[in-house]
Amino acid sequence: MNDRTEVRLKKLAVHRVGNKAKEEGVIASKDLVDLRDEQLSDLLLTYFMTPFKQEEFFRFTHTSDLALNELFAYAALLFNEPEKFHTYSVHILNHLYEQSDHPKVKSGELYVVYFSGCVMGDETVDAIGIFKSENKDTFLTFQDKADDLEINYHAGVNLKSVDKGCLIFNTEAEDGFRVKMVDANSTDAVFWKEDFLNVTELRDTNFNTKAVLNLCKDFSEEVFAKTESKKAQVEFISRSVDYFSKSDTFDLEEFTSSVIDEPEAKERFKNYSQSFAEERGFDVIDDFEINKNTVRNMKRKFRNFIKLDTQIEIKFSGYNPEQSEQFVERGFDKERNMHFYKVYFYNES
Repeated sequence: MNDRTEVRLKKLAVHRVGNKAKEEGVIASKDLVDLRDEQLSDLLLTYFMTPFKQEEFFRFTHTSDLALNELFAYAALLFNEPEKFHTYSVHILNHLYEQSDHPKVKSGELYVVYFSGCVMGDETVDAIGIFKSENKDTFLTFQDKADDLEINYHAGVNLKSVDKGCLIFNTEAEDGFRVKMVDANSTDAVFWKEDFLNVTELRDTNFNTKAVLNLCKDFSEEVFAKTESKKAQVEFISRSVDYFSKSDTFDLEEFTSSVIDEPEAKERFKNYSQSFAEERGFDVIDDFEINKNTVRNMKRKFRNFIKLDTQIEIKFSGYNPEQSEQFVERGFDKERNMHFYKVYFYNES
């Protein structure tokens, strides 16, 4: 959901949730927040929506019956009975408290929000947002007083970042809705993603693109690192990223043939693909439409430089296979008993 121009904040309930293991309890607000202050409403809208820049979509799940997923059930009730928004927000508060039984889970404010005007593909839908702010910043405040300036401070929530949050879009309800998620604290990610929300990543074009690019990254680091040079690793990654950048669809056979030259390396890649998929609980991804946004986001995860033990690095600009294949040669100097790289160029700057 990249278009946010029509998104409006319609309802908001704010509660406080503590750590159950510490018996901190909850504080449920008595009514919804008054949103008639347009500046406050705009600030909150930006605060809630800004973090969701990632491509990943999730969906609610359950081991036996989707209807038994508490958040899925409450979301369905909220979409069907928005007049009972505050009542259901308190149920969500209590559900969150029941899951907050790990010593590392922090207390904080819980925001339950109703949005309208969310664009999902070709349709515009409502959405429910659930956010939790855990960390407080200290802010300085200044006030003119009797021809003087008075300075003070107070603790509050920084509107530049959300600690935990999710957006539940009112679409594909029969498949667990479409959900986006953010969690700034990875140490208790299981608590938010699995215990509270119980969501799993949607296997769409983003999932497939990201999975195969991660497969290439792991293969280069775990297999090429044992049998090939660092130059070969860089060439493999460069060819892989180049394939994803220039192709609209992925085909496993075509990819393997165009990216890997040696027959033995091709066979190792196919075997590695099989074990990679099995370990993560899905079938080998043979073909799919490539998500270009995911490719752009994933590029920065790949290593495109060679670091030598002589405190010298050879860095390649971008992921152009020709750079390492045509302009860099690797060899061995018998007199020095050292490996070397020879770099070709026209001009230097």
